[in-house]
Amino acid sequence: MTTPILEVKGLSKHFAQRRGLLGMFSGAAAGTIPAVDDISFALAENETLGLVGESGCGKTTTGKAILKLMNVSAGEIHYRGQNITSLTPGEFRPLRREIQMIFQDLDAALNPKMRIASILEEAIRLREPELDDDGVRRRAYELLELVNLKKNKLANFPSELSGGEKRRIGIARVLAVRPKLIVADEPTSALDVSIQAQVINLLRDLQDQFGLSYLFISHDLPLVELVSHRVAVMYLGQIVELGLASRIANAARHPYTSVLWSSLAEKRSQETVTSTAAPAGSVFDFERPSGGCRFAPRCPVYAARGKPAACTDAGNAPRLREIEPGHAVACHFPL
Repeated sequence: MTTPILEVKGLSKHFAQRRGLLGMFSGAAAGTIPAVDDISFALAENETLGLVGESGCGKTTTGKAILKLMNVSAGEIHYRGQNITSLTPGEFRPLRREIQMIFQDLDAALNPKMRIASILEEAIRLREPELDDDGVRRRAYELLELVNLKKNKLANFPSELSGGEKRRIGIARVLAVRPKLIVADEPTSALDVSIQAQVINLLRDLQDQFGLSYLFISHDLPLVELVSHRVAVMYLGQIVELGLASRIANAARHPYTSVLWSSLAEKRSQETVTSTAAPAGSVFDFERPSGGCRFAPRCPVYAARGKPAACTDAGNAPRLREIEPGHAVACHFPL
């Protein structure tokens, strides 16, 4: 079996919860918030794995942990078979060229005081320090050509570019270090629909040309369905379903996944969402369950089955298990 380019094993990231003034005086202990809680998945060479879920489910935290932009609370991250979890910044630096991130915030990702030429040249010199000035300039031209931008954009500051142009420059800077794995965090956010399509086509072309692997983080379900080979669905820090994109979109087995795509289909047809097809309220309207299935308070299957005790049993939380080849679900009563 071919070693995956990325393998995440039991990854957790918990953040300390501040007690607040009242908690300090009452002596209450500070707790933790499990942003990511014991997730596992693998990404193959030249594959796109979509990571979807509601805001706050832990998608971006997962991406940042893989890039070692934050320390993890537990678990392991393996890149090409090497455990990189505990590497120091100095030890990880050679690999950082191969593992890059497309950040969601267009403006924060580019230094507003630097011209585009300087932004690209800085990345080029880090990857190819042997190049002279002419070589660096030619390489910058090549990068602009790869992302379908004209050479005259090199003289611009980021504020002089459109949203689509900023995103292309961000992609060009990532390509400057010749990565193998790219974590794309909402790469089409804040862009018009037509520009989104251009960016997606660009990412797919670059994947074919350079054999890139993508972890594609998004809440835009149609885009995820379009670009991903497989999809992982997250809910409150856990992966609840993982499988081929076509199966996830059209034959979901977890009630939460079914709700997500059913709501999308109903939105497209402008039909009213019925109470049996969608959970009441949002994730923020419910207290996180102390045990068992985290989706139970919103789950239409749980309600329809008369709220079985198995779903709320603290010692019997549903684990991600394969129910058919290549398709795993964390649910006691899969659809």
